[in-house]
Amino acid sequence: MLDSHVIEAKFNCEVERVTKENEKFIVNTSCGSYEGKNIVIAVGRMGKPNKPSYEIPPSIRHIVNYNLDKCLNGESIMVVGGGDSAVEYACELSISNSVTLSYRGANLTRPNPTNIAMFEKYLSENKIQAKLNVDIENLENEKGKIRVNFNDGSFQDFDRVIYAIGGTTPVDFLKKCSVELDDRGEPVFDENYETKTKGMFIAGDIAFRSGGSIIIALNHGYIE
Repeated sequence: MLDSHVIEAKFNCEVERVTKENEKFIVNTSCGSYEGKNIVIAVGRMGKPNKPSYEIPPSIRHIVNYNLDKCLNGESIMVVGGGDSAVEYACELSISNSVTLSYRGANLTRPNPTNIAMFEKYLSENKIQAKLNVDIENLENEKGKIRVNFNDGSFQDFDRVIYAIGGTTPVDFLKKCSVELDDRGEPVFDENYETKTKGMFIAGDIAFRSGGSIIIALNHGYIE
């Protein structure tokens, strides 16, 4: 769709705020303003990801990530989390990396049925490994690799660690877009994901307190 110019994309262009004037939305960005009849806000929660409670040593912070942006091929990677994003990350990365998924619970219960089935399939085929029912005590630098120390006394070394442990709603950004929030700071919308501002819609993870997945976001796009 990008190649055939069905979608006009603007990269490296940060949205600062969205206002509505005379039935048109004005999107103010770092590279100019744009107008639109309707607006879909699908920024997700990973812009402000949750971070672990323990300190991450400065010397390995460049290989501790919260998304897939910096991943390379041929790495040993541990994905931390038990939700849809963690499963999707682990399965996608396993195509060209050695991947272990770490989760403190004994079983994965949060992902949707499709992702649970995918996880179990990859696990049975040894495409990914699982470190379940154990917590992480801390991380340390082990000769340039990340040593992950678990609370059962075991440890493993990895080239990269990715945390997929959820995130928080970007409240300040939503306020700048005039999105009405409830008393918990979550966006208010109807059954069609339209906010109190007519013509402005919410899609993806920010529509759910527990987070979502790319599948949910795509479904929202179809509904809207």
